[in-house]
Parts: sequence; structure tokens; C-alpha cells
Amino acid sequence: MSPNTILVYSEKPALLRELLGEARRQAIAVGWKVAALVLGKNVSALADLGADVLYQIDVDDRNPELVTAALTTAIAQAQPVVLLVGATKLGMEVTPRVSERLGAGYAAWVVGFQFDPVTQSTAAQCMLYTGTGIATYGFKPGLAILTIAPGVFEAGPAADKAADIVVLEVAGTASKMTILEYKPKPASGARLEEARLVVDVGQGVKQREDLQMIQTLADMLDGQLACSRPIASDRDWFPEWLGLSGAKIKPELCLTVGVSGAIQHIVGIRDSHLIAAVNTDEGAAIFSQADYGVVADLYEFIPALMERIKARSIHPVWMA
Repeated sequence: MSPNTILVYSEKPALLRELLGEARRQAIAVGWKVAALVLGKNVSALADLGADVLYQIDVDDRNPELVTAALTTAIAQAQPVVLLVGATKLGMEVTPRVSERLGAGYAAWVVGFQFDPVTQSTAAQCMLYTGTGIATYGFKPGLAILTIAPGVFEAGPAADKAADIVVLEVAGTASKMTILEYKPKPASGARLEEARLVVDVGQGVKQREDLQMIQTLADMLDGQLACSRPIASDRDWFPEWLGLSGAKIKPELCLTVGVSGAIQHIVGIRDSHLIAAVNTDEGAAIFSQADYGVVADLYEFIPALMERIKARSIHPVWMA
């Protein structure tokens, strides 16, 4: 392909759509091309996502050594100025390898980027200090590799024209790594990043059985249940969490229940249109980030709230 190309990769289809959406928006503005790398055989389902070319390489996308080799092969073919990679566990593992192997520039947790079509130099804005600051990095002309978390950009509409599919082969696909077992991650239902209302629970919830009450509230409001990291990683109540190392959401309303408000967690919910917090501690950090705060025992507040919702037949506007 032409060197005026943006190459995109993520093993997560929803995140791939988001990255392609932003790549397409920026490419149209300067007349560039967009290419995407797809590993495995399921390529046709992704042909209308906005890429001009899909590079197909049939390797196991669970093996970081093979993914690194595949990305290197696709870069050699596409000659991109920018490579966008989803900031998943896999993406964060393979991108430094590719950067070191090719001597390319690298930036993580990117929230915005621009490139100069004349000099082919790139600038990227990245989260700093757990999201409390933004650092801008400038890259000299040449390949810049940027990792981007889910929810940073919006997916674009389906393309009018299907992408051309180019099959590539990776030389020497033998891996030094032996994978002994795969354990699928438990499904958590619909994507949190797409929820319009989220009830976010923290360590103020005492027992796992108490989640049923909070789930009932979320169901009444057509919302989803989410949690802070300790609830998922320490108590093992959820398969994923909100925060710097977890999902980032931007719903119409985020209702936090028993959440203290550590900055690492705030990074995951701060883009919510409205944040309402319930906590017994009036000095809790969450209140400095919330639009509305209620100092109350969640075990008293939630039943009272559900009673009012039922009595007044309250429902979100999107349920009308």
C-alpha cells in the first residue's frame, strides 16, 4: 500500500470498530488509506467496518509471539505512518515488542492523536498520573505505534464499499512458547462501554447476596451492574471492573454505591454524563467527583429509592 496509511489491529471486534471509526475520520480529512489486520479466518464479517484493505493472517491470536510476528508482517506490507492497537492485555504485551523490533515510536493509553500529512510526523495525547493529567508526545517521521483503550473513540457507520482482502503469510510461525491451557473468561453480558446507565458497586457492599438487591435496581432503570477492582479481583464477584486497568464507561448516568472514589477507579467512570454517589462517609473522595451525592447507608437508601421509582412509575427516557 501507499505509505500514507493508518493500520489498525485489535483482537476485540468492538474495539476494532472504534479504532477503525477514528482512523477513517482522520484518513478522510487528509486523503489517506486505512488498513486493518485480522487474525484467523473470520474476515468477511469485518469487511464493511471502514477499512480499505483487510490483511488476513491465519495464526492463533492468543499467542503473543505469533501476534507480534503477524503485526510485523502487516507493517512491512502496509508501510503505515501510524499503527493503532487496542489497549487490551494482549495489545499492551505485543506493541512494545513490535516497537523494539522495528525501532518505531510508541505511546500507551492514547486519548487523541494527530499527524502531519506533509512531514508524516505524529503527535499523541496520553493519560498521565492515572488519568489526572495529559502528556503530549511528538514523534519524528516514521512509524508511530499507539495503544488505545475501549471507549475512547466512537465506532463509525458501516462502509458503503467492502474492503479488499489480502492474505499474508508469516515466515517461521513456530513459537518458543507452549500454551498449556486456555480458560475462557466468563461472559458478562452486554458491553459496559455501551450501557446508558450503570450502577457501580464498591466495597461498601457487604455480602455477595446483596448484589441481588442492587441488580434489581439496575434492572428497573434498564441499567447494568459494574464494580470497582477489589470487588472483582479480591472478592471474585465480577469478571471485570471499572477503572484505569479495567473498563472505561460514559453512560448517561453512573450511580456509585459504596464506592470510596480512588483515582484509579475514577478514571473508569469520569466520562459519565452524570455521576450520583451514595456513601456513608461524607468525606469520601467520590463526592468530589460526583454531580450529586447522598450521605446514607446503601441498605436503607436503595430500598427507599426502588419504592419511589415504583410509586412514581419512573423510567429512563430510552425505555419509553
